[in-house]
Amino acid sequence: MEGSDGPFEILLTDCTNPDANLALEWQLLREVDAGLRPETLRLWVNDECLVRGPHRSRLTGWYREQCARELEIPVYTRLTGGGCVYQDRGNLNWSFYLRRAGGFVAFSKLFRECAAWVIEALRRLGIDASFGAPNRIDVVGRKVSGLAARALRQATLVHGTLLIATNLERLEALCIPPPGCPPVGRICDFDSRLSLATVVESIVSSTLTFNAGSSLD
Repeated sequence: MEGSDGPFEILLTDCTNPDANLALEWQLLREVDAGLRPETLRLWVNDECLVRGPHRSRLTGWYREQCARELEIPVYTRLTGGGCVYQDRGNLNWSFYLRRAGGFVAFSKLFRECAAWVIEALRRLGIDASFGAPNRIDVVGRKVSGLAARALRQATLVHGTLLIATNLERLEALCIPPPGCPPVGRICDFDSRLSLATVVESIVSSTLTFNAGSSLD
């Protein structure tokens, strides 16, 4: 990844509590910002919930509040912008905590670079993934991942979801997509043999390749 000091520390967290996981996002970002932690890639899963940005916008989509109440789905607020995402144990969250040693880098550039990392891991599994501007990953016209970011003085968090075997019926009932968003899809829809564990293994393998000094291209 351009601008990275590398190697990345890989952090696989077992906790599935959304409140604890979102708090850890902020903690790890501050540690990288303070120089207490190297650049880190974290892979993690939440129990069923909705995770929204701090502010509602007609450009980023939202969620159906009454439906969430009826289904008793907890709603959490993350530290990055954007709309609302549905998460369950079929969704993989991935987070890059990056040092800003070279000064400000536009989020649009970081979205593309971080998405490329996940795209490469999916392609290694035979999934024809591609980047969709400004902040998503698509597979044959369906959105499988959305990205968001937050910057501090010396560090930036870029994170995203990856729909692997998510309950699409619940997702579509709860979430209001942003204007122009393609229909969503899951990795298991394109290859039923692929599981969350398989995708995690591929992303870790790509990271180890980078850490060893080889190109991911």
